[in-house]
Amino acid sequence: MGRFDAEGCAAELCRVFVGWRLQEDHDALVALGEGALRIDLLAGEAWCDGEPLPPLFIAGELGRALAAALERAGLPAEFVRRAELHAEFAAQPAAGAGPALRVACRCALETADGRFAAEARRG
Repeated sequence: MGRFDAEGCAAELCRVFVGWRLQEDHDALVALGEGALRIDLLAGEAWCDGEPLPPLFIAGELGRALAAALERAGLPAEFVRRAELHAEFAAQPAAGAGPALRVACRCALETADGRFAAEARRG
């Protein structure tokens, strides 16, 4: 069994969110313009400003990344009691291909060992 670094995992999930994988949901988020996004990483569900969203690619990516981290540590999925990512996002004009997204996110994990969080931003 490996060691599970919950704070490091939360930081990695934030990096995944603000990284290139968010491109799969870029158009959907740009269409919303701006808002507060919440993703339940255990259920793979997402909401924007409290309203449910259709499935987001990034929600699945984050869930798979969390599951992989737990598997590497030899821990069952139930080890994480709660896993959420909250993000504020806004589309902004950009030179070239189209609008860019400015995002700031916070990932929070709750385990039997406590609560752990990390933050990241882009744009």
